[in-house]
Amino acid sequence: MASPETSDPEQSVSWQSLDARIARLERHLGLAPLDSARQTTVAEAASVIAQNQQTQQGPEFEASVGEFGLAWIGSIVSFLGVVFLINYASNLGYQVLSTALGYSAAAGLFLIATRWKTRASYLSRLLVSGSLLLLFYTTMRLHFFSSSRLVDNSYLVLSLLLAVVTLNLYLAIRRDSQTLAGLGILLGMIAGLLVDRTHITLSLIAAFSAAAVYLARRRGWWRLLNVCIVLAYAAHLSWLLNNPVVGNALKAVSEHQYNLAYLFLYAAMFSLPLVLKKQVSVDDVTSLGLVFLNCMGFSVLVFLATLTHLRKDSSVIALGFFGLLMISSIIQRIRTNQQLGPAIYACFGFLALSIAIYGYAAIPDCFLWLSLQSLLVVSIALWYRSKILVVVNSIIYVGILILYFASSPSSHQVDFGFALVALASARVMNWQKERLTLRTDMLRNLYLFIAFVLIFYALYRAVPPQYVTLSWTLTAAGYFLLSYLLTSTKYRIMAISAMLVTVVYLFVVDLASLDPRFRVVAFMFLGLMAVVLSLYYTRIRKPSH
Repeated sequence: MASPETSDPEQSVSWQSLDARIARLERHLGLAPLDSARQTTVAEAASVIAQNQQTQQGPEFEASVGEFGLAWIGSIVSFLGVVFLINYASNLGYQVLSTALGYSAAAGLFLIATRWKTRASYLSRLLVSGSLLLLFYTTMRLHFFSSSRLVDNSYLVLSLLLAVVTLNLYLAIRRDSQTLAGLGILLGMIAGLLVDRTHITLSLIAAFSAAAVYLARRRGWWRLLNVCIVLAYAAHLSWLLNNPVVGNALKAVSEHQYNLAYLFLYAAMFSLPLVLKKQVSVDDVTSLGLVFLNCMGFSVLVFLATLTHLRKDSSVIALGFFGLLMISSIIQRIRTNQQLGPAIYACFGFLALSIAIYGYAAIPDCFLWLSLQSLLVVSIALWYRSKILVVVNSIIYVGILILYFASSPSSHQVDFGFALVALASARVMNWQKERLTLRTDMLRNLYLFIAFVLIFYALYRAVPPQYVTLSWTLTAAGYFLLSYLLTSTKYRIMAISAMLVTVVYLFVVDLASLDPRFRVVAFMFLGLMAVVLSLYYTRIRKPSH
């Protein structure tokens, strides 16, 4: 590249320096200089750059495997080697020596990790984790999983283990390592299981869950909280199964020992991070993971705990379950203005409410309350602007309706209750269609169809046979009245359909079996209604002059 003519020596030196830098870039990228016989086009330059990148991928991949993969392999192999050495010395009867070896190896790994913190940061983090694992393992063998115990007092060893966990969490905060904090939470819960004392074990699970909640809020370690939710419910499940971690037989615990209180405490704590402040620095996927994992773990563990020892109190427990999740749902909705997370809490809560209703009310009365619950769900969905709640509620409503007809004797109030709830739900969905973000009338049409069928069925079961036709005719008139008041074509269609069904019933059933007096009344009334409605349609179809 030729520099422009200039009389200033300093400016000349500057242009020469720029020329040299550009030439170096051209050589690095494999580009020919502009003054060459053949100038390189933009497409050719891009092709050369791509080829250079491809040639560099091999060495880069090799370097990544060498730095990170071998670091993992070396750390794991070294850790297992020290563990085998500790066990070998212990099996030979040198318990003090094996303990000294464990603590010395842990200290050595930690010192090496400290010296390599800047030179090899990734390997340093792995060595710190390995040193803490060795420290925990060596301390654990002072009493647990050891044929010859150096310390007979399990509570003293538990205190030492908790000191190791505290050091672990301290280093995690100092190094800003979410992974190291996860290791500390895991070791803390293992320490609680090792002591095998119900209220100490479950209290430690709750304490480390609270620590994870605190770190998630203060440092934004949301992945740690997701992991902690799984660990907490898994540790509680281990306790429910008689704590096989310490070698106990795999079976249900002999007594409930009020473990449900701890489950409710876990669920309440895990719901706190998303409702304490209006602005939460967590992405939607992580937020939904927190809600879903909490609901699933809480539901499964409460079900197992209730099934094991507390079946007679299942309705009270289900009601408490509903209360906790609905409070969490409502507070999260108010504080964060989210939709999906509160909706998930509400779905699990209403499922628990259904169980509570089934336990408190006898069949078939429980089905009336279950149908009324559907209206409550639609009201909550209206407030939340949640389509998912409407869809889930529709599925549950249809399922309860099928269950009612399949397993319960008919009840007039339940029949009418289901029908009226279907009409009310359809009306609410139409009234606030935009608020519920419903872009289709499919669900509303489903509710209207169910109401249409159930009203005919309920009247057929409730009124004397000679009044069935009259009641159905009045139903058709009621639909026409609703269509006029609400200016809704759907109710007019339902009215015409009701008239046709009534006519079919009149000729097929009433004509053969009805008393002549009631037959005359039925025919006259139905015919009059048909004529009046015909005149109405004639008027609205007549063109204006």
